[in-house]
Amino acid sequence: MLRHMVIAAVLAGGALGAAPSAVADGTQRTYPGDVPGMNYEAHLSAPCYRWDRFIFGRGPGGQALACHFIAGQSYVGMDRPPEGTGFWVVSPKLYGVQEVGSACPGSQAAAQSPDGLPMLCLGAQGWQPGFLRNGPWGNGSQFDRVG
Repeated sequence: MLRHMVIAAVLAGGALGAAPSAVADGTQRTYPGDVPGMNYEAHLSAPCYRWDRFIFGRGPGGQALACHFIAGQSYVGMDRPPEGTGFWVVSPKLYGVQEVGSACPGSQAAAQSPDGLPMLCLGAQGWQPGFLRNGPWGNGSQFDRVG
């Protein structure tokens, strides 16, 4: 009796091991506006390490995110990330790869330059490489040009 149970368990284990499993096949769902170098494994507020070029990613639900490093923003504690760690933050809607100075749809729009720089729509100035951060004393916003 025990022998039959052991054989049945071995056969069941073999059948489970031979069954097809759901593994990633290298394909990733893409969204309109996605850019080259997108990170599809980004998570809001998680650490990130590429905030100079190709900074955009998508969260688990498809939300556009951007990797930003803000000096002095690391939290304090035993699990503090290494110095120079950025964090995933919410990004404005992405509009793909755009040329600097070309027409853009208006505020709350992000894009990437052909060489991977993050860009924002600045109205009449068109697409400009850079990002927004809090202005002095947290009042309003300040555009930091990059590139």
